[in-house]
Amino acid sequence: MVKKFKVRKRTVLISSLAVLLAATAAIVVSILNYTRFAAAEQSGFSPDSGETSRIITVYNSLSSLTHGSDADGGWGGSWGVQGAYWNRTRSAGEWVPTDAAAVTDVKNGITFHSTSRTQLTGTYPNPTSCSTQQYHDSIGTPVDNCTNTLTWTTASPAVTGDDTGGAGGNINKDPRTGLIWSQYLGHTGATVNFVVSGGVTWSWDGTTDQDSIDVGNKTASQLCSERGNGWRLPAQKELKQAYIDGSNFNLTNPPANPFWSVTESSPTNAWYVNLSTGTTYNYNKATYSYYVRCVR
Repeated sequence: MVKKFKVRKRTVLISSLAVLLAATAAIVVSILNYTRFAAAEQSGFSPDSGETSRIITVYNSLSSLTHGSDADGGWGGSWGVQGAYWNRTRSAGEWVPTDAAAVTDVKNGITFHSTSRTQLTGTYPNPTSCSTQQYHDSIGTPVDNCTNTLTWTTASPAVTGDDTGGAGGNINKDPRTGLIWSQYLGHTGATVNFVVSGGVTWSWDGTTDQDSIDVGNKTASQLCSERGNGWRLPAQKELKQAYIDGSNFNLTNPPANPFWSVTESSPTNAWYVNLSTGTTYNYNKATYSYYVRCVR
């Protein structure tokens, strides 16, 4: 009886040791798993999702770049401040551009993104100069002995005021500069409007010309900027470049008239440009009146 009791006691002892070892192993595995999880979160020696954690490092970087949003993702609430960290990370990763440019709108060889994160490459041909071309913008039929010519196009999307006439129909976009030109500016009573033909002259500073007075002494710059859609009074060089690129054969009215530019030559004078002949000169802002055509 004594021997059997000793064997049974030894068996119980071994079983207890086995249970203890199993529990110890489970604790060790838990510690290892926790350490591995903490290592994935931490930077340096901190295991907490606090000031030195990797998620905070990513969050701070995205915030400085203004990428993502604390509010997007819907992971706030009980998550507390950690919800903002994950919201910004997720929304930055899921963001896609909203611009809607087509490859035909972008200069050939230039890469860009449009309504997706797929990289696209522009196909719009690069205009080149033609040093041997005799005439490009003259009265009568232009002499064109170049193999590469500039073809004006129609702006897309269109907005109110886009030039809608010209030699080729709704042609208003200069392919070299990308600038879009408006119709002439006229007015009905005190209301300024775009007109297909005709138009009226305005004083640059809005002080003397009767048409300028009729609409509330608007300056030439105000006449354009108040039309919205990014319209503005063009600079002298922009008007000159439009002439070089063929404004006479692509814009309406025809443009054989001087147009005010925003460019001043002195406190009292500003430059005009004739879009048919390319003539440019500066005259008094108050005592001279010229036409206005806007650009965007």
